[in-house]
Formats: sequence, C-alpha cells, structure tokens
Amino acid sequence: MTRKLVMGEKPLFWIGSSLKDITRFPSEVQRSVGFALSAAQYGGKHPSAKPWKGEGPGILEIIKDHDGDTYGALCTVRFANAVYALHAFQKKSPHGIATRKSTLLWSKSVSSWRRWITRRDMAKRIPEQVIRSSGNVFADMGLPDAAELDTKARLGAALKLIVKRKRLTQAEIATALSINQPKVSALLNYKLEGFSVERLMHFLVALGQDVEIVVKAKPTSRSARIAVNAA
Repeated sequence: MTRKLVMGEKPLFWIGSSLKDITRFPSEVQRSVGFALSAAQYGGKHPSAKPWKGEGPGILEIIKDHDGDTYGALCTVRFANAVYALHAFQKKSPHGIATRKSTLLWSKSVSSWRRWITRRDMAKRIPEQVIRSSGNVFADMGLPDAAELDTKARLGAALKLIVKRKRLTQAEIATALSINQPKVSALLNYKLEGFSVERLMHFLVALGQDVEIVVKAKPTSRSARIAVNAA
C-alpha cells in the first residue's frame, strides 16, 4: 500500500528492472542507495550522488563501494512531479571503476527513457515496466528495518527544512545541537546512517520543535506502520 506523501516529497518510480537489480545488492549498499533516493525525493542531494557524465545535473549516478566492488544506481530528478530510478548495476573490476559492457549499452537508452517519461502523465498511466514506490524505498527493497530507515529519512528531511526556514549557519546548527561540524555536514547531506531515530528527534526538540508520538489502532485495510509527519 502506498503511503501518503508529506510536504515537499516527490513520488518515486522504479523503471524497468532497477528495483529487482537493487535487491541483489548487499544490504549496506541498499541502505546507502535508499538514503540517496530519499534525499532526491525531498529535493536534496546525497554526497554519493553525482551528475552523470553527458547528461548534466538532471540525472544522478549514486555510487557505493563495498567489499572491493562498486555498486551504482541512476536516477533522474529533472522532473517537477517525480523522481525516477532508472537503472542499477555493479561495476566489477580490481579498481572499482571499469563499467560493464552491458551498462554502457544500456546507457544509450537513457535519452529514450527521458523522452518516454516526458510524453506520458505517470499519475494516470503506469505501464508494466514502471513500478510506483510504496512510499518507503527501503521497504521496496525488502530490508527488515525499512520502517526505521524511512523514519530516519523523514526526520532528516524535517531537520533540513527547519534549518532552511530558520536560515541557520553550520556554526549555529553545531551550537544548537551540540555536535561538531562534520556531523552537521552529514545531517545536511542526508548521511543519516550514524544517527539514531531518538537522536534525530532530540535534534528537532533542540531546534524548538515539538515531537509527538501517537499510538493508535491501525485500519483493517493495511499493516501497522510508523509514520513521520512534519508540520
């Protein structure tokens, strides 16, 4: 079941075999890619996401090194109404930089996918080769701690929004949250792996926000879930 989007969040669509391919990645890589895709949904850019060569800033390549191999995913953020995960791949080489021939062949079709997406209203017609995310990219990947990871992503997005509203400098953020500059940078760049949900909530309180936890019976139409709604 697709959860309701929050303010400033774009829906995510999986193109072709991108989701199936990502589920074959090691769980650590899946988590990193998930945070990068979540950042893109909220209009941010994870440090592991770089503009893809030849396509400009509208298509990002997310790269994660793990156990001697390099894993990657491509997504496009150039459309106002959605983020599209285009492709996922593994670069197997001693130096982690040699792209597989199949990836190079696939890259030629990116422009055709872009034209296809531009022509169609995805909200009205979703063909078989396009899967709409459930709203939790980590759950899409089948990660066992998906609810916690999605909560981190949403709390991180709320922190970024509040900091922007208050127009705080990194030094002011560090003072308010009692953390050092590298951790401030990690927060602002959606590198949330090193922060617990509890700590992120305490950061919000330190920035003058109320954090309310409401426990209620779930509707019979869906499974129980954890949700974060930033006012």
